[in-house]
Amino acid sequence: MTDAKWWLVCYDVHDPARLRRAAKLLEGAGQRMQESVFRCWMTPSQMHQLRWELTEILQSVDEVLLIPLCARCVAGMQTTFSAQNDPDWPEAPPPHRIL
Repeated sequence: MTDAKWWLVCYDVHDPARLRRAAKLLEGAGQRMQESVFRCWMTPSQMHQLRWELTEILQSVDEVLLIPLCARCVAGMQTTFSAQNDPDWPEAPPPHRIL
């Protein structure tokens, strides 16, 4: 059994170049929910790795917030326009299938 869970990652980056680098890193780690908000399915070690990689990109004027989400929190998530954005937060994302 995995110890992965959903994490909500929010950032505020003051430099356009650092912003692009941080967004690219997060696009590889999760799914964009809003301009500067991502949801990521990660284990604690993956979260620490992502956090370390972000510290390599960002400076002290930038901020990142990583929020672990329990199953109860995930079940209560709501967004607007859900049919367009498919924001359902399953208990776990579907596994990848190798064809």
